[in-house]
Amino acid sequence: MHKLIFSLLSIATLSLLLLFHGSEARQRELPLPNACHFSQINSLSPAHATKFEAGQMEVWDHTSNELQCAGVTVARITLQANSIFLPSFFSPPSLAYVVQGEGVMGTIASGCPETYEEAGGGVGGDMHRRFEDMHQKLEDFWRGDVFASLAGVSQWWYNRGNSDVVIVIVLDVTNRENQLDQVPRMFQIAGSRTQKQQQQPLTWPSGKNAFSGFDPNIIAEAFKIDIETAKKLQNQKDNRGNIVRANGPLHFISSPSRQWQQDGDGNGNGIEETYCTARLHENIDDPERSDFFSTRAGRISTLNSLNLPVLRLVRLNAIRGVLYSGGMMLPHWTANAHTVLYVTGGQAKIQVVDDNGQSVFNAQVQQGELLVVPQGFAVVKTAGETGFEWIAFKTNDNAYMNTLSGGTSYLRAVPVDVIKAAYGVTEEEAKRVKFSQQETMLAMTLSS
Repeated sequence: MHKLIFSLLSIATLSLLLLFHGSEARQRELPLPNACHFSQINSLSPAHATKFEAGQMEVWDHTSNELQCAGVTVARITLQANSIFLPSFFSPPSLAYVVQGEGVMGTIASGCPETYEEAGGGVGGDMHRRFEDMHQKLEDFWRGDVFASLAGVSQWWYNRGNSDVVIVIVLDVTNRENQLDQVPRMFQIAGSRTQKQQQQPLTWPSGKNAFSGFDPNIIAEAFKIDIETAKKLQNQKDNRGNIVRANGPLHFISSPSRQWQQDGDGNGNGIEETYCTARLHENIDDPERSDFFSTRAGRISTLNSLNLPVLRLVRLNAIRGVLYSGGMMLPHWTANAHTVLYVTGGQAKIQVVDDNGQSVFNAQVQQGELLVVPQGFAVVKTAGETGFEWIAFKTNDNAYMNTLSGGTSYLRAVPVDVIKAAYGVTEEEAKRVKFSQQETMLAMTLSS
């Protein structure tokens, strides 16, 4: 009996610790004081671009009040056809969205087993000589994919298509898993500084890989290789940068289909099951998985820790939105997270209202721009003539929105007499305010 009581107490204590850990995941380092006090919010474009041999990396100004309020930083990576974004890792957790293109991504997590083996014929077709390669699992990606990355886990990206791959990455620099500071840092395992690349406050990555700081003799000893090969690992005579052109199409074994991964029995245990074999991605563009859908107005899809459990560790979620011409996302606010909205297509007029009831943003946004909406600020989006598409990253793995109007809104939940008293309207007007809008999230404007 005593053992049973002790076991139950131990389980309860562990549960509380896990709950505490999760609730504090974004609070190790708070955003700067008053960072979220805005008289005006600005839409943001990239502040700096670093060009590499076969692509570029653009970064937003992480010192802007908007990004410091949200506690995140943002980068956009462009890979040309048949190019590789070389292995690197970030200190904070992140979410990446594939804006366009397709390819293969590799995730290298320390301590996880090599799960794929490749065998190739010897030189000149000599099948008696075979080279075997072993590596961790690879993931196919294409437009609409959201990939989660844990702190310090290395990734590389390969563009196997004929057009550019564009990826937007949001890094949660205030997450407790980031034990450094709020300055963006990318640690390169391969790659080099380009000839034109200079050290500037907004220039990251710095351009040198982790091997470049070691004595070549130490590298040679660690890998049991000759000194010349060790120097090549340091990329001493290489100025291609962190995105390089591949010598012909690359071939490797990619992972099984996604349906197999999701429907499999998931046998495993401990850290290997939750970390090494965790599902890290999901496509959020598929109209059939929409959470809100209107044949006239558009659709909304949500990705959170309920449908992608690894986000409990990343502490971010994503929302994909599409508005047709004249469509509106009804006035709403996010109750427990900041929102970082990146425009992937079209344009829209967006209005944002702060806690004082003041308009802090009222302007058009268009493709490639970024807009931060702080926690609790009310926002409404109205699509332009060509429609509007966006991806929104929220700083909570299970963020939720409240609407001001519509079938499940705040005013629908308030008694008519309270609406009359609150706004000084007649009973008939109060009923129209409460019941006229039947849609829940998406609607058409009156002028449509």
